[in-house]
Amino acid sequence: MNSDALPRTAFPVDKYFQPIVHWPIAPFIAEAEAIERRARIEVHPFFEYAKNHPDALALWASQEAVVTNPFSQILLRVIARIANVHVRSLLMPVVDGEHSSVRGGIADRSHPWLIWKLCRSIGLSDRPVKVTEAVASFIEALQQTEADPMRALGALGVGNEQMLLAEYRAVEACFDAALPSADYKSFLHANIGEDEAHTRLIAEAATALEKLGYDAGQYLAGASHGVSARVRYYDELLREAQLGV
Repeated sequence: MNSDALPRTAFPVDKYFQPIVHWPIAPFIAEAEAIERRARIEVHPFFEYAKNHPDALALWASQEAVVTNPFSQILLRVIARIANVHVRSLLMPVVDGEHSSVRGGIADRSHPWLIWKLCRSIGLSDRPVKVTEAVASFIEALQQTEADPMRALGALGVGNEQMLLAEYRAVEACFDAALPSADYKSFLHANIGEDEAHTRLIAEAATALEKLGYDAGQYLAGASHGVSARVRYYDELLREAQLGV
C-alpha cells in the first residue's frame, strides 16, 4: 500500500479536505518567473545553428519525442503526491492538456502524439529513437524534484511550461527557415496555446500549497533547478548536433 495515498495511522482530514480559496498569486511566484526570463532561452545558440542545419532540427524533434512521455508521467506522479483534493483538481486541466481524449484508439491531440506526427513528417521511422545525453540528463533532473510537490511544481511550471512559451517560438522560426514542409505547427501551437494557462494554474496551485503549509523556498529552488536543466539540455543538444550524434 502506498503510504502517500493512505497514512498508516490517523487520517489528517484537514490535509486532504481543507478548501482553498482564490488567493492572489503569491509574491514568490514572480520571483520564480523572473529566473526563467533571465535565462533568455530564446537566444540560445542552438536555435541560430538549427536555422541553417536541418539535421539539428531533426535531432531536436526526435529528442522532444523522447521527453514528452516521461514529462507527462512525472506530472501525473507529482499531482498524485498532493494530498489536498482541491489542489489536485486545480491541476487536472494541465494533465488533460498534455493528453487529450481518445478517438479511434489514438489520443490525437495529446502532446506526445503531436510531436510523433512531426517526427514522422520529417522521415523518422517507428524504429526506437536513440536517447542522447541531453535528454537523459534533463529527465533525471526533473525526476530529482518529484519527492517534494512544491519543488516539482517550480521545475515543471517555470522551468518547462513557462519556459516553453519563448523556447517553442524560437523553434518555430527554425522550422520556418530550415524545414518548412514538416508538420510542426500543430505540436508547437498546442504547447504555446496552452502553456500560458498551464503556468497560471501551477502558480495558483503553488500559492494554495503555501497557504496549506508547504515551503515557498522549495518552489524557487525547483524553478532554478528546472531552468538550469533546460538550458543544459540545449547546451548538450547543440554539442551533439555539431558532432553529428
